[in-house]
Amino acid sequence: MSESFPTVECSIETLDRTLYASREIGDLVDTGDYILSTALYYAFGFVSGKYINFGNKPNYIEETSEIYEKLYITPAKPESVNEYVRKILGVQAPNGKAKPLPYLGGHSVSHWNARPHQYAVKNYKAADLPKDQKGKNLPKFGRERVLDQQNLLTAYILPYEGDADSIASRIPRYFRLGKKRSKARVRTRVIEGMIEEGEFLTNHPFGIYDYEDVPLGDLISIKMRPVPLIVQGRYKGKFLRIPRAGKREDTVLPYKLEFLKAKR
Repeated sequence: MSESFPTVECSIETLDRTLYASREIGDLVDTGDYILSTALYYAFGFVSGKYINFGNKPNYIEETSEIYEKLYITPAKPESVNEYVRKILGVQAPNGKAKPLPYLGGHSVSHWNARPHQYAVKNYKAADLPKDQKGKNLPKFGRERVLDQQNLLTAYILPYEGDADSIASRIPRYFRLGKKRSKARVRTRVIEGMIEEGEFLTNHPFGIYDYEDVPLGDLISIKMRPVPLIVQGRYKGKFLRIPRAGKREDTVLPYKLEFLKAKR
């Protein structure tokens, strides 16, 4: 027996080069393909953090203590060029296929210099380094792999308390993401999802600590910081089915997901 479950779909478009450190390899700081729930709770305005975080330690559990049972925000998953062209540009490609555009979405790599942000910086010789820099292996350059402009990603808000329409109305149209506070835009719509029961295969990412049931198989996970993701898994129990436009397969997620549930 199915039960109706209104869900908020959030279509996120990156308007800037967006950087966050999924992993660090040598001098490369790499941005992954997904935007984590840990960022979206704050970006959408449902949670507020401290302006100054001494020790650089996240307080996700404390700061979401009053909301994690009321709603769940999934990580954002990247969409195809076809979907960007259809949803953002409002153009339907011939035969449903769009040719990849070299400037549309994806990642780009840039080089950076770790010189201090000052008007004038003195170039010291190696033998004349300041005392606080001697004997230290300080990086002088590096590379950043970032999400470029015109990426489209989809996240869902699952409201356990309150009305889906009122939750959607609270989300700002423009917000900022990542370490450099890059600009992004979000479009929301309420979709009538269904709660069903049985064996199911998930196809949208969620945090590894957000669901306690053990998968039966077909598990695909990805390591991200600070929270690893489950991209696919076969489970048995209650699940949420969210229809998608066109001939695309429905989104399938476990029910009931709660942010950092296993850590509380």
